[in-house]
Amino acid sequence: MTETDSGLWAQMFQDSPIPLATLENSHAQIMAQIELHPVDFGEEIRLAERRKWGLGLAISLLVTVFTFVVFLWFKSDIVYQVLSVLLVKLSGLPYASDLQQIGRRILQDMSLLRELKTGLGLLWGVVSWPIFGLVSVIVIFRSSNPVRKGKPSI
Repeated sequence: MTETDSGLWAQMFQDSPIPLATLENSHAQIMAQIELHPVDFGEEIRLAERRKWGLGLAISLLVTVFTFVVFLWFKSDIVYQVLSVLLVKLSGLPYASDLQQIGRRILQDMSLLRELKTGLGLLWGVVSWPIFGLVSVIVIFRSSNPVRKGKPSI
């Protein structure tokens, strides 16, 4: 900031009236900046709408996937039993052998899911505390500097 700019700012916050020439000069500078960089409010509104719908889609997709994984994770035995009953019910239909092969494949994958669940549970028991410690250290050291240099993420 130059001396004249700081002098103008000092004049603005004093009780004495601001000269008309100064006000006109400030007004002209502001209008020149607006003319150089116009804002398309229609585009800003469309961008906000796209962001809103995109965020809603991403959140709904994440919730759906998370719900499906949690259901398979905790209720895999129920799914296994339902698929077994479904295979027995469909055994009298034509093309039943093809359906039974598909069903057996799904049931094998469900047993693999059970083994994977057990393995991941054991692995998480070993790995979770070091990950928690690392994340805690990152949070502590990152939050110790309240003023960060750089552009804001807005």
